[in-house]
Amino acid sequence: MWNLANIILALSSVIWVARFLVKTVAQLGSGKKLVGTTSYMGRIEHLMQCRCDVQRAEDWSKPSVILEAFETRAARMNVACAQNVSKMPNPEEGFSELSTDLVEAAVAHCQLIVVSKFIEKLQQDIAGKGVKEQLQLLCGIYALSLIHKHQGDFLSTGSITAKQASLVNDQLRSYNAQLRPNAVALVDAFNYTDHYLGSVLGRYDGNVYPKLYEEAWKDPLNDSVVPDGYHEYIYPMLKQQLRTARL
Repeated sequence: MWNLANIILALSSVIWVARFLVKTVAQLGSGKKLVGTTSYMGRIEHLMQCRCDVQRAEDWSKPSVILEAFETRAARMNVACAQNVSKMPNPEEGFSELSTDLVEAAVAHCQLIVVSKFIEKLQQDIAGKGVKEQLQLLCGIYALSLIHKHQGDFLSTGSITAKQASLVNDQLRSYNAQLRPNAVALVDAFNYTDHYLGSVLGRYDGNVYPKLYEEAWKDPLNDSVVPDGYHEYIYPMLKQQLRTARL
């Protein structure tokens, strides 16, 4: 019940974001300057016509390229939703009929916010030797993973081409190879205790498999080689099936 309530609350929030985006598109011709999370919509003419310049996998390592791809996708999805809503008899019916498209547009907008804030933060000085480099790597993996996961949106809106989508995967594999040696250390940086994790997996000492074996023996079902009830219930059934099969 709790999970269902969370899902309903999340969907309601996303729908309100989508309504806000549609209204923002409707105000584009008013001359009012857009600020905050929708400021990218102020460059709507450019975003509706621009083309991604990626030609090599390494080009996806440029923050400006990633950011423009996310802005283009979000802007074009917002405009498409606003145009489709305007074709309906009334806005409320449009919001109801196009709820799926509106949710996807809202998700694209929210992902753009996260990616843009991540990139923006990395433009600043970050204390600690090598910390900024690792965060830049994680930022690239996060952004490219989203493009890979939602490449249908990026392709359908013309934000990137099929070839560029393939190059995303190439660069993502390169990033993963660079991250792999430090993956455990990066996870340990969250400083979650073994007690907090409540699992033998991810133990601080890395002694996973022996501890996993020990935990398995703590299960009451493993107190004996043959579980209780086997000879009383299961074995007679198997014996009867074997006799029937022979007949």
